[in-house]
Amino acid sequence: MTQRTYQDACGAARTMDIVGERWALLIVRELVFGPKRFGDLRSGLPKASQNVLSQRLRELEQSGIVRRVQLGPPASVHAYELTERGHQLEPTLIELSRWGAGLPAEPDVEMSTDAFMLLLKALYRPPTDAPVTARLRLQVGTDAFEVGVSPSGISVARGRSGPVDVTVTGTVRALRDLMFGGTALRSAVSAGDIDVHGDIAAAQRFFLLFGATPGE
Repeated sequence: MTQRTYQDACGAARTMDIVGERWALLIVRELVFGPKRFGDLRSGLPKASQNVLSQRLRELEQSGIVRRVQLGPPASVHAYELTERGHQLEPTLIELSRWGAGLPAEPDVEMSTDAFMLLLKALYRPPTDAPVTARLRLQVGTDAFEVGVSPSGISVARGRSGPVDVTVTGTVRALRDLMFGGTALRSAVSAGDIDVHGDIAAAQRFFLLFGATPGE
């Protein structure tokens, strides 16, 4: 299939020539926090057919946005990762996430774990009256992310790299309800939707650091 083009010299148009096809930019989103196997990409983008996903990956490879890699032991399988040029799209994705957070959203529409973590980066608002510095681990299924917050910003990384103040375990939906849906942490813990190990006060402070409510 020949890739469509706007035939426009504008930088925005030329960018859209590369990442404007359906699913292309969402593939980039799914790879922001590290390489993924094809099956993992499909899990994060369940509405994308296998054929379309394969086609978009080929196009992104040809454009120098994505490359294939061999994961080391214990996986030892082929995967996809962003190139340096691909990673340059992260600020654009963050701004799109921030802009889109104010749009109405269907309550039952799912969000991938990586999309949620990118949303954290988009909506983080450090308080000016009482600075907060903390390091948390968010565990969603088999995925673990370490999130550091400070007056200077927020960092998000997949994996376990060091000690944290608290570990919070739950589904993306449960974590979204905590951060943006008005659910109280202790209520979520009592209901069994969220599990907290460590400093629960640090977790409570963390969940107050995000200043916009998606869908409102």
